[in-house]
Amino acid sequence: MRTRQRKLAAVLAAAAISGLGAPLAAAPASAAVLPKVAFTAQAYGTQVNIGGVVRSGPTALSSIGCTTTAPRSTSAAVTSANLPVVGSVGAVTTAARTSQSLSSKASFSSAKVKGVNLLGGLVRADALATSSSASVNGARQYTGGNSATLTNLVISGRPVSATAGPNTRIRVGAAGQTPFATAVVNKQERVTSNGELRVATAAVTVIIDGSNSLGLPIGSRIDVAQSRAYLSAPVTGLVGGKGFATSATLLDGRVASSPTALVYARCTSGDGASNVAGVTLAGLLSTGTTQTTSRSSATSTSRSVTVKNTVASPNVLLGLISASAVTAETSVSQTGALAPVVRDSSRFLALRVAGFPAITDTVRPNTVVTIPQLGKVTFHKVTRSSTSIEVVMIEVVLNRSVGSLPTGAVLRIGYSNSKLA
Repeated sequence: MRTRQRKLAAVLAAAAISGLGAPLAAAPASAAVLPKVAFTAQAYGTQVNIGGVVRSGPTALSSIGCTTTAPRSTSAAVTSANLPVVGSVGAVTTAARTSQSLSSKASFSSAKVKGVNLLGGLVRADALATSSSASVNGARQYTGGNSATLTNLVISGRPVSATAGPNTRIRVGAAGQTPFATAVVNKQERVTSNGELRVATAAVTVIIDGSNSLGLPIGSRIDVAQSRAYLSAPVTGLVGGKGFATSATLLDGRVASSPTALVYARCTSGDGASNVAGVTLAGLLSTGTTQTTSRSSATSTSRSVTVKNTVASPNVLLGLISASAVTAETSVSQTGALAPVVRDSSRFLALRVAGFPAITDTVRPNTVVTIPQLGKVTFHKVTRSSTSIEVVMIEVVLNRSVGSLPTGAVLRIGYSNSKLA
């Protein structure tokens, strides 16, 4: 592992609809060994944040994070998505990958969204797509690239140029009425911070900044076709992990309900947070407000990561399982060459299980019971190693169809994972 952080060298030039930061002149990359870096690549179709709380998304999330491994790739797709209050979109496809050649290493992500219809038709498009890339060569020159494709984008009744420049701002409002939002078209970011090159592109970001008939609070935000690519220079080493409130998968592993309040821990240093007003899976689950936070730190002498998710008032199958709150909290830390310290601070508050009075807040980790008319339930499921820990506070494997979920589907409530990478 490296004991000092190498300073990133990048020229973040202003870009047009597609652009690259030009590297500084230096010796040929083939003359030097490629630096060890951490790859992160992430893309999603849409995300809706209303009044500071995530109400939808990220849809069709593709994510690779906190890894030094290349090549890797992942992709995701959904046929359509209804976005609460703000509108709908058609098919969404995303991809993320890492790569390595003799001369460079790179992260890359892309997102494409068809049939965009937002805010009562004030923002619409046949298709919106973006891609983001981050690369480094043997001379330790870091380069970022952003690209956006806008197909028949119309805002407030006016066509938007397919070659709109980076961070073009357009006011949103019906004809003859006061605009109530700002749309940022071809939103681009390319920055270096704390030894990390971060590249991000969104086809359209809409920010509500005035009163409106939809009742959307000021500060609400809609992101469409978001892609991100990061490269981080490891210090002592990397950290990683993620947390979320709820998820549901089918027996074959396909996603039935995407993770809510999802947060990925940063590879080196930084914080993350996501709040969701509530989650409902028809006929099976309801929750109150949920929150996920992460904190990462990596220096020349130590590294640590903490991921915490709290779910208020989870209620499974009309009270078969309920609680005032469920908290999944894990952490891993290491100083120098000492052994890592792995912690589980997860807990229940007022946990109740119909027909199982012995199951309370102090239920032992990895307790498994079978609940008639529901399925196999594991409470405070813990999986750990010397450098990682994963906690699922409630995991249900259905023994019958419930709502839209078939027999064998897996429901998870309260998830936290922390690791040294």
